[in-house]
Amino acid sequence: MSIFIILTILFVIASSVTVFDTQLNRAKRRGEIPADEPACPSWVKFIYWIQIGLALLLLYLNWRYAIIVFIICLILGTVLPILEILGNILMRPFKPKTQIKQS
Repeated sequence: MSIFIILTILFVIASSVTVFDTQLNRAKRRGEIPADEPACPSWVKFIYWIQIGLALLLLYLNWRYAIIVFIICLILGTVLPILEILGNILMRPFKPKTQIKQS
């Protein structure tokens, strides 16, 4: 398997988690979801740095390929909610369980 394909898959996974985290925080600020909704774990902040590192590595190895990957991820993240849905699926196991209130 080509190194570009592996880096692209890792970049898309990192992008999906960061897009999901960003959209979740934005929805909380707007009041679209309750403020007591659990947030993503704190280690997600490191994925932002991993995404930047993968982007720089892709740029260094082949800048034309990297620009195409960035444009596709931009379209999948802003125009189509595909990255957000993928991020939601990936982060679902890390979501804290909510307690059911008993009367």
